[in-house]
Amino acid sequence: MRRSLTLFLTGGLLLLGSLALASGASAATIAPTTTCSNGVDNTGGLGLICEVTVVNTITTSGGSASVTVRECHGAAGNPQAACSTKVTNLTEPVTAVTQCNSSINGGGGTLRCSVQVTNDFIGLSPAATAATVDQCVGSGGGITTGCDPFPATTSGATITQCNGSANGGTLVGLTCTATGTESSAQSVTINQCNGAANGGGALVICSANVTSNALAPSPSPTASLSPTASPAPTGSPAPTGSPAPTGSPAPTGSPAPTASPAPTTTPVATIPATSTTDQITGQSSGTTPLALAGLLFLVVLAVIAMSRRDGDRRHMR
Repeated sequence: MRRSLTLFLTGGLLLLGSLALASGASAATIAPTTTCSNGVDNTGGLGLICEVTVVNTITTSGGSASVTVRECHGAAGNPQAACSTKVTNLTEPVTAVTQCNSSINGGGGTLRCSVQVTNDFIGLSPAATAATVDQCVGSGGGITTGCDPFPATTSGATITQCNGSANGGTLVGLTCTATGTESSAQSVTINQCNGAANGGGALVICSANVTSNALAPSPSPTASLSPTASPAPTGSPAPTGSPAPTGSPAPTGSPAPTASPAPTTTPVATIPATSTTDQITGQSSGTTPLALAGLLFLVVLAVIAMSRRDGDRRHMR
C-alpha cells in the first residue's frame, strides 16, 4: 500500500513538472514591450533561463529594432532541457523588456536571466548618461554581496532588478549586475528577476546592460547621371589582313662570277723587217737594255767575222 502511494505521488510530481515545463515553453512575447517567462515555473526544483538581446536603430523619423530571445526551461540542475531561440525584426524600437519576474518560487530553484540593449542613434546625439539602477532591495535574506552596484535605490530607474528575490534561507547565490548608459532621446526600461526564487536554497544570476551609440548616417546614394548613349560602334575597321607576306626575298643567288679580266700581255711592237735590232728589241721586251747592247755587239762581231772569212777565201782563190 505504501509502495503504491509512493508511486502515485512520484507520478503526480512528474506530471506537474511536465505541465510546468509545457506552460513555460511559450512564455515570450517579442514586441516594443518584450516579455519572457514571467510568473512561471513556480514548482520546486526547476530552472529557468531567459536571454534577450535588443538592437534599436533610432533615426530622425522613427526607428526599428532587431530582437533575439533565447528561453530555456528544465530542472534546476539542467535548465537547458527545453530551449528555443527566436529572432524578430520590428518596425519600431523596443522601449521595455520585462522578464523573469515572480517565477521560480519553488524551493531549490535556479534563475538565470539577462538583457542586452544597444541603441544606435543615426545622425542624432544620444546625450548619454550613466544608466540609473534600482536592485537587490529586500533580497537574499540580507546577503547582497553579489550585487553591483549596491546599494542602488533610484526611483523610476532604467534598470530595476533582483528586488524582493532569493529569500527563504539557505541561499546558494545572488549575483546581479547593472551597467551601461541611457539617453533621454530613447529610453528603454529593464525590469527583471523581481519577486523571484523565494522558495529557499535558490540560485539567482541576473544582468542588464544598456549601451548608447552615435553613428553617422550612411551617405545617400548619388543619382547616377543618365547614361549618354555610347556612340554607335563604327565597328572594328575591316581587317586589312596581315600584309601579304613578302616572303623571304627570292634568293638572288651568288652574283654571276665576272670573268677575271684576261691578263693583258705586253703588246709586241710591230717592227719593220728592215731593222734587225728593232725585231730583237720587240721580241725581248722583258730584257734589259744592257743585254740588248751585248747581243747587238755579238751580232756586229759575227758580221765582221763573216766578212773576214769571205775576204780570206777570195785571197786564197
